[in-house]
Amino acid sequence: MTNISEGLSVKKDTKEKILMAATDLMTEKGYSNVSVKDIATTAGVSEMTVFRHFETKMGILHAVLQTHSYIPYFERFFAEELSGNLDNDLQQIAHTYLAYMEKNKPIFLIAAQDRDRLPALMESISNTQTQQLQKLLSTYFQSQITQGSLKEIDTYGQAIVFLTSLFGFFVTNALWGNHFLKDQKEPFIQQFVATFVSGVSV
Repeated sequence: MTNISEGLSVKKDTKEKILMAATDLMTEKGYSNVSVKDIATTAGVSEMTVFRHFETKMGILHAVLQTHSYIPYFERFFAEELSGNLDNDLQQIAHTYLAYMEKNKPIFLIAAQDRDRLPALMESISNTQTQQLQKLLSTYFQSQITQGSLKEIDTYGQAIVFLTSLFGFFVTNALWGNHFLKDQKEPFIQQFVATFVSGVSV
């Protein structure tokens, strides 16, 4: 039993090393400019080992995307962490979203560098993450309408407006580190949420 456990642990460690190497290389050079050989060399394994775990380079990229998905966390977050106070909840959502986007910046940079060659990657990020998060936020807005805290609004449309504004802030800082918004996250969130709440609350 111990030998089996050790074997699984080694397999997991090898897989994680490959994913870390792929993430670092693709963030720096883009997906198209990184070979499986590059990934294997950086991870300290053979190309055959990489193919045994992932079969193709695209398989590696999809695994990287999966490890960076924030949807499982946000499903628990919306179910357990929110208080029902609109202003406080939206500030918490904004902070959490931007924190996860910063954590996932390597994925965004990979997608940005190869957006013309890998349109399916951008679509995957949009369909599997952003749209699911929009649905969670839309459902939250609907609960606020039911409680009488929110006007009768297009909940899905307003979820898009809310997340698009946060995404724009993230993108600006991710692509232009010395932009005027650098180090302005806290005042941005406070002012943005206050403006948003004033427009939709009863």
